This record gives sequence, C-alpha cells and structure tokens, in this order.
Amino acid sequence: MHTFPSRRFALATSALAIMSLPALAALPQAPGYIDDSTAVPAAKTRILPPMFEQTLTSTRFLVSADNPLATVAEASDFHKTSNYTQTVEYMKKLAAASSGAIKLTWMPEKSAEGYDMMLAVASTSADKSPEGLKKSGKPTVLVEAEIHPGEANGKDAMFMLLRDMTTGKKPLASILDKVNILFIPTVNVDGDMRTSAYGRINQNGPDITGWRVNGQNLNLNRDFTKLDSAEIRNVAWVFNQYDLSFFADTHSTDGAMYPYDSSYCNNGEGWSPAATRWMDTVMQPHVYKEVQSYGHQIHECISLNDNKDLTQGYYPYRTDLARFSNQYGDIRSVPSVLIEQHALHPYKTQVLGNYVMLKAMFESVGNNAGSLKTAIAADRSKALSDDKVTLTWKPGTPKKVQFTGGAYTYEMSPITGQKTIKWTNKPKTMTVPVTANDVPDLTVTRPAEYIVPVQWSDVIKRLRAHGIQMKTLDKPTPVEVTLYRMDNVKLAGGFEPDRAAKNQIPGYEGHLLVSGDAKPVKRLQTFPAGSVVIDARQPLGVLAMNLLEPTSPDSFWSWGFFNSTLVAAEEPEEYVMEPMARQMLAQDPKLKAEFQHKLKTDKAFARDAGARLQWFYQHTPFYDANAYLYPIGRVEKK
Repeated sequence: MHTFPSRRFALATSALAIMSLPALAALPQAPGYIDDSTAVPAAKTRILPPMFEQTLTSTRFLVSADNPLATVAEASDFHKTSNYTQTVEYMKKLAAASSGAIKLTWMPEKSAEGYDMMLAVASTSADKSPEGLKKSGKPTVLVEAEIHPGEANGKDAMFMLLRDMTTGKKPLASILDKVNILFIPTVNVDGDMRTSAYGRINQNGPDITGWRVNGQNLNLNRDFTKLDSAEIRNVAWVFNQYDLSFFADTHSTDGAMYPYDSSYCNNGEGWSPAATRWMDTVMQPHVYKEVQSYGHQIHECISLNDNKDLTQGYYPYRTDLARFSNQYGDIRSVPSVLIEQHALHPYKTQVLGNYVMLKAMFESVGNNAGSLKTAIAADRSKALSDDKVTLTWKPGTPKKVQFTGGAYTYEMSPITGQKTIKWTNKPKTMTVPVTANDVPDLTVTRPAEYIVPVQWSDVIKRLRAHGIQMKTLDKPTPVEVTLYRMDNVKLAGGFEPDRAAKNQIPGYEGHLLVSGDAKPVKRLQTFPAGSVVIDARQPLGVLAMNLLEPTSPDSFWSWGFFNSTLVAAEEPEEYVMEPMARQMLAQDPKLKAEFQHKLKTDKAFARDAGARLQWFYQHTPFYDANAYLYPIGRVEKK
C-alpha cells in the first residue's frame, strides 16, 4: 500500500476551456451538460408523494453548521452533499483532526476519467497496513458509498460516524476499540463529478447530486464479476489485500410508498449460509432495536413485484447474482449487506437512518467478534469442501408476511391512457407474499481444476484481479479435459431489478450477453505455454466456478467474452457437400435412418436446404473441431 500523497486534489484545467467565451456561453456546459432554459417550471420540479410523519431522536448526532467538522450536508440542513473534490478535502481535514486514528491512501487504479480513488482506514492500531489490522485481532469492516453517486446518504452518514468515533467521546469512540473500519467514500468518482439538479427524479434530496453511471456509462453495481471498470477492480483489490469480516454497500431505493425509511438485505440462502444465520440471529435483533429506538422504521430490502399493486408483495435483494456488491461478498465468504435508505423520505432522514444503522452494525460486529469469526470459518470450510456447488437460486413457495405501505387509489391517466396509482401517507397494513430466491437452481459438480488457454489473456487478467490463485504452464502441455460444445446459443438480456424500461438494443453493460446449452466434449487438449491452471479447491474456488462454468449467468462466457468462438471457421459449398452427402447416405445405413427421422420430426429442418447440408457437414471430419467450443478445460480429477 502506498501512502496518501500530500498533494492538492483539483480538477484538471482543460486547454479547451473555450466554453467561457461569450459566443459559446449558451451551450450546455460541464458538469451536467443540461440546458433547462426552455423547460417549463413543472418539468424542473419533482412532484413527490407526501411522506409519512416521523419523530426522530437521531438528530442528537448532528453538529451545528459552524462546527469546523460539520459536513456539507449538515451545514446546508441537508439540502446539499459534497462532490468528490469536497469529499477529499473533508476527509483530509477529518484525518488531521483524528489524532492518527484515520489514515488516507489512494487505491491502485484511477477512475475511467482519471481521478484518484480514496480509501480511508480508521483504527486504533498504529500499524494500519493490511498486516497490521490483521495482527490487531479485531474484525475489519469495509463500507463503500456512492457506487451510485446520487445515492449519497451512506457517504454523509460515514463522514459523521468517523468524526464522532475519532474526535468525539464514548460510547461512539469506543467502537474503534473493537473494530477496524475501511471506508471508500466515493466508488464512482466520475459519476459523482457529473453533478446537476436533475440527477435523481424519484428522490427527496439533496438538491444537487451526481450521476448513476461512471465515465464509461457502466453501472458499477453490475460489474463485480466481469470487472470491466477500474473502480470495481479497486474494490476487489481491497477484498484481496485485507482480511475482511464484514462488508456494507450503501444505497437509496427508487422508492415505492411505504413508511420504512431504512432497510438492508444480507446474503440470503446463498454461498455463505453461516454468515446469513449470524446476521439474522445475532446482528439483526440489535440493529432493528437500535434503529427503531431513534424513531426510524426498518425493514428488509423491498422491491415490489408490481409497483402499482402492493398486494402482489415484494422480493428482497437476497441470494442474487454475484455481479452485485453484497452477493460478491457472499461468494467470497464475507458477510455482506446492501443498505437501502428510502429515497422518498427527506435526505436528513436517509442520512440519519444510515448513521444509526451502520453504528449498530459496527457494534454487532465488535461485540460478537468471536461468533462472527466462527461463522466465517464455517463458510470458508464449506467453500473449500462442497463437491456440488449451487450457482443460482430461484423463488420457492411465497411466504406471507405483514407489510405496511401507503394507502392508495387509482385514477385514469390522460397521459398513459391507463390507470395510474395515487399514493397517500396514510399507513395501510396488509398480508402480502414474499418471493425470495431460496431454492437451488443451477448446481454444478466441482472439478479438480480449470485450465484457461493463454490466448484468452483478458479473462486471465480479470481472474487475477479477483485474487484467484493460479499457476502458469511453462511449456505446451497435453491434458485430458472436458470442454463444452455450446448449443442453442441465443442472445440473452440483462437483469435489472430496479429499472422499468427495457433496453431495445441488444447488449447490456457494454457486452453482448449470450445463453446456451453446454454439451460435454472429452479431449486430450494441448494447452500452450502461458496457459493457467486454477485449482477449484482454493479459498476463491466457488467464485472461480461461477466465472468459468459457461452456464452460470455471471460466467465470462455468458457475459460474451468468448463470442468469437460462436462460429464455424470453414463452410462447404453446395456443389461439394450435396454429392458427398449422397455418398454418405449410401455407405452409412445408420446415418440414413437418423436423417430420415429428423426429416419427419423436425419440420423446420425439413424445409431448410441449408440446414440439411449443414447437418451432413457436421457429420464429416471437415467440420471445424472448435466450432462453438468453449475453450476452458475442466480437469475432472488430478
């Protein structure tokens, strides 16, 4: 780790700063590039439902606007939040006031647009290196904020918490006696610097926010498996460098109408069940009690099955795909939560709700370090020993629960031509179904090893970025492996739990996703020098399986990294293939019977002259042996 340099953080001044010239002053300018001059007032004003009444005592943690360590949010009565320049300035000021409790560093890679990314380490240990924190014997917690910069409440809550833990008095100061805390204040720096008053149409403050995606237009909370972005590679680097005991990713909801201002979800029924049991039985009672004691209302994460009908219930963000932050922690045997503050509640409520929730989580981790360590050890043992590994889950039988939402009515909309929902802030309690993913779906037998050919260097680079252990072949090596011939390949869509609009253009997050059926092919494959061998029974073996089994929805194959294999490199001309096929039928009665059967049972095939010729071509040794072949080998036994 390199130390935080004593340099002034500033935006680069462009040599093309001609936007200030009078002739170009009317053009949309950075950072928002928005021209709202012709918009009517209604087009510039959020029309949000009235919010439920609450009396909060968590306001006791606020400081006055004239306090030297007041945050931008506190100083503005939560109308504002800091941009990244201000964030770095605040963290430097806080570190200077912390009597050595906070150390700031830059992470290895810059953001897509070239910004340095900050990591703060808060600990009573003098040695704040990864080795030093591990030697302290205390659990180490990672909190990240602003992976979606408009959802800034976690950043402002952590500013306040770190201030109160390092410059305040007990009991908050005593939290660091029991835990070490890592904090990434802004994961998406590019998006954070793209500020405007029009960033979050469904959110009740702050007045100006950053943007959801980074400079490459990537949603970073879809990138934890493919690692396209430097930003999430930096987060993976933190996982690799530090021995983490807990991970929290902070967000705001897009918000249907309900009184719960605070929510979080954990790993669910996934890869780390002991951690889930610990969070459900040890952490949750304390967190819920603490959060409610300050006047906040708390619930597990909520995503309605039908945004216009509460009676259809909801699903929580549990047991999901490892491309998402908390499930990435889960597959790495790190207890993890996704925090969602309700976007329709005032921004002050969101920040304070996150403050008391994180405070209670830190207390739970610190006060129960022994049982948490035992749970993590059990999950790490399971990750090494399971012969069959579940990679996806599906909804089982819905469970009925009591749920309180806002009372609502419907009216016909002259805009949509359909009924539209009208929310009120009057509580309405009902019994609704919860459709959680709790039934194993895709389960795969663990191989002894995977071998990735050297020519797929981009995949190898990303596997290394995850911290997956591997050895490199120093010479061409023949190995008996199982490969997969991919059949019924088709374009696949992305999974967007919180986006209503469907993308009509093929592709998702910069990739052309595919799905297909994997048919095993055994072969003595010669792997070139430089190819890598990955032991499937290593600490990150389950993650390796999730990335390398082609039918996994988060595999590199599914993300489209191997789309160039989906072709036959040579094709026959009809004048060659047609007479050859006649001779094949004459010499092979079994083939003739198979052909006649296919003609009778597959009408589309029977009508397609090209498909008929292709069928015969595939029964010759001229057919491309590597057509549609997934090139990563499974070694079934050593």
